[in-house]
This record gives sequence, C-alpha cells and structure tokens, in this order.
Amino acid sequence: MLDLLIKNARIVDGTGMPAYFSHVGIRDGKIAVIAPVVKEEAKSVLDAKGLTLTPGFIDSHSHDDMIMETVPACAHKLEQGVTTQIVGMCGHSAAPLSEQYYDEGLRICMALCANGVNTDLPSRTDFKTYLARLREDFGTSMGFHIGHGTVRTAVMGFERRKPTPEELERMKDHVRCAMEAGALGISFGMIYTPGTFADTEEMIQLCKVVVEYGGTMTIHMRNEGRRLVEAVAETLRIVRETGIRCIISHHKASGGPGNWGKVRETIPMIEQINREGYTVFLDQYPFVASSTGLMSEIPSAYLSLPRQELLAMLADPEGRKPIAGAMLGSEDPEKAYERLMIGASRAFPQYSGMMVPEAAKLHGKSRVDTILDVLMADNFASTEISFGMCEEDVEYVMAYPRTMIGTDGLWYPDAFGAHPRAFASFPRVLGHYVRERGVASFEEAIRKITSMPAALYGLTGKGMIRVGMDADLCLLDPETIIDAADYKNWNARCPGLKHVFVAGEAVVTDSVHDGRLLGKKLLRGW
Repeated sequence: MLDLLIKNARIVDGTGMPAYFSHVGIRDGKIAVIAPVVKEEAKSVLDAKGLTLTPGFIDSHSHDDMIMETVPACAHKLEQGVTTQIVGMCGHSAAPLSEQYYDEGLRICMALCANGVNTDLPSRTDFKTYLARLREDFGTSMGFHIGHGTVRTAVMGFERRKPTPEELERMKDHVRCAMEAGALGISFGMIYTPGTFADTEEMIQLCKVVVEYGGTMTIHMRNEGRRLVEAVAETLRIVRETGIRCIISHHKASGGPGNWGKVRETIPMIEQINREGYTVFLDQYPFVASSTGLMSEIPSAYLSLPRQELLAMLADPEGRKPIAGAMLGSEDPEKAYERLMIGASRAFPQYSGMMVPEAAKLHGKSRVDTILDVLMADNFASTEISFGMCEEDVEYVMAYPRTMIGTDGLWYPDAFGAHPRAFASFPRVLGHYVRERGVASFEEAIRKITSMPAALYGLTGKGMIRVGMDADLCLLDPETIIDAADYKNWNARCPGLKHVFVAGEAVVTDSVHDGRLLGKKLLRGW
C-alpha cells in the first residue's frame, strides 16, 4: 500500500523536459510509482488538479549552518519550497575552532548570526567532531562545506601573512579531516578577514586536498566590482591548476553603474574554461541588492586586530579617526554610503531597513560614525544591505545555463531586519523572473534549482521526480507563486505554495510549516 497518492498533477520533473500529467505514489519516503493510472491503494490521496508538482528546491548557497542548532526547523526555507540546503559558504563554517584563536573564530560566527550559533569549543575542534555531534534532524536536509576562513583562523588567527609550511600542513589536515568526514568541499571568502590575507598559492594547495576526494570549491571572489574580471581570472587559474569543480558564488557586477555590464565579459571567460573540459558553475540570488555583515565596511587591516582592541579604538574619538578615514578613502563624507542600508541591528532596531544617510540624520552624526556606533553597540553583529547591481545584469546571469539559485541569506533569531532573499528567493525567481520577465522557461528554472545542483554536489536521490528518488517535492501554482517579502516586510510568507513534502510528508501547507523536522545531514558519499 502507498502512503500517499498525489493525483492529477502537472509534473515538472527537474530535468528541463516539458511538463506532463500523471499520478505520483509515495512509499517509505520515496517515489514508488509514476503513472497515468495507479491501481495500488493509498493511505492518503491528494488531488493536485490545477497545480504543478516539482522536486523540492535546493538552496545552492546558504548560511543556515550558523543558526540551525538554535533554529533547526528552517521554516523560512521550507516556506519558499527549499527542502535541501548547501551550507558553509563564503569561507565561513561553524568548525573548526581552536582554543588559541577562539575569539577570532567566534567573531566569524557572530558576524553571520549574532547569538544564533552554539559555540561550544569541544564540539568544534575539527570538522569530523562537529558533524558527528551535530543533531540528526532538521527541517531541511543539509550538505556541508568547510570554510577556508574558519580553517585559517583556527591555525593562525587573523595574521596578515603567508602561512608557514607547518601552518599550511595543519590547514590541509583540517580540510582532509572534513572531506573524510563527509564534507562536500571547501568554500572561500576572499573579501573577508582572514580570507583576504591568503594568496592564490595557498588556495591552490588546499584545493588539491579537496580534489583527492572529488569535492567542490565555492568561492566568494576577491572582488565583484571594479576588479571583477581579474577576480574571475584568479578563480579560473585555481581551476586549471587543480582540476577542481568550482562554483562562483553569487556572481554579479556590483558597486554601481561604473561596473555594470562586466558580467558580459566574465561569463564568456567561464564558458571558455568549460569548453576546455573543466567544470565551473555559478550561483545567484535574484535581487539587485547584496547583503553581508556591516563590519565588512571596516578595512581588513583593522579587522585583524583583537576584538577588544578594535572596540577600544572605536570608542576613542582619536582612535576612530584613522579607521573612519580608511573607510572613506577619497570619497566625500556627505555623499558616502548612498546605496547602503542597515540590515539588522539589535541595538538600533529603528535603523533596520533604513538607508545609511537617513539613519545618520536620525542618529545625529556623520554617516561613518553612525555605522561605527551601530557596530560597536551590536558587538559587530550588525548586517548591511547594499544596492549596487542592476536588473539587466541579474537577468543576464540568471539566463546563463550554468547558473543555480541560492539565498545567501543573513538572518538570526530575534533579528529586527534582514534581506528578503533569505525568505523569498525561489518564489521570486519563479514568479517575477520566469512568469513576469520571461528570463527562462518554467521547466528550465526548475532544472536550475533541482537536478542541476543535485548532480553538481553529488546529492544522490535528490533533484528529480523519478521512481526510487527521495519524495522531497513541491506542489505549487505557477500562476500565483511570487515573493511577498521586501526590505521592510522581509519575512513575509510567499503565496502560491500549496504543499512542500520532505521524505513524503507534507510539512508545509499553504506556505506555513508545521514544525516537523524530517531533513537529514547529507554527507559526501551518503
């Protein structure tokens, strides 16, 4: 007997092939039958007439490993159709931490999630221990990367130099430990401390370890604006010298109109390396605004200082001056940060969702001093939202056949603000960019968010509606699904999502999660 029979569904199976109509039977968390006529009895029957059944969506770029121990339900992902997440991105992972550089490692975690992460040191000394002690059940399933920045911090803190041969070997040992424990690969965050201190050769040496295990490299490149082309060239050099499978994270041209259009130069570079036989993909979030920790506005030379020393400098008007000067450079203080929004601030919740110039007027100080005051009061856990991209570039990157979708969301419990991408990326793709803008067909868009990332990351059993595959599914109305969240109402639920199934169980109904935790850890080779 089937556990569930979904009748009369319009099926978009994740392969990119045209939709078709059929019944789908589920047993023991797997797809047991797909047929226009099903004679087996079922414990439960669901009539899907007028709706479309797809595989569950795969968030190809998530930071939810930083909050999942305190927010294991991941309702904000399930309620937009995500049933699997790829985590540990941008050089940031929840392990390893070392006793010697615990404060620096903690700063990496806190930059992404405030107090959302469990920072118990014994459970995080290496990635194997971390994965072994991590709880077994989540709202979504999760595959893990080890973060280069976290590894480097565990070995040498925020030292702004090349590692010694012995330090490099210890870093390689951490990566090897992670890969043997089931990590999918390594991630780099080359604009963040301490990733920004690493040279290309260091990255190559660590990638060579990952290649031994068939893993992947994801990379937040050194530059996504004025030097975007050069940053892509560095990334492709690593691919050519190691043969590693690569995903360029949240590919874009940011920083304002002077950089817009550069993706039309970088994507042909990516196409060329794929023609050479290498494997390079992209991921993207479907918005013209990016988001990261507000502390990224402080130059890396100062971020390498111990946290208490940096706080003391910011608290001293004279000590603050060189930091503020370095932040501004040659920019007019009265014109700086025009495109920057305060994302989340616990100390100043009234500023969340407010552009910096507006917040500065309310705060009664300069724009730079307002940013620094917010960071001090939040103990560096504030986030920012930056409006630096254009729609033409977003659509151009999205139309590229090797582009996947990721939320890249920064959100933590009790946040007073967040980028809506954490809550609405996938409905926005299907509603705004597919249905309204025609950037891709519905079938192609579903392929990009299901079977393509599943194949790239080796997620056997995920990403397609096929007999024997995991019954992680979405039942939705392609005519009404859309993003409802925006920069003020950042956590609004998205209409058009009737059911989300994890392991054959409907855990979301009418865009509301019921709280059950049916997702699992997905380890390489699982």
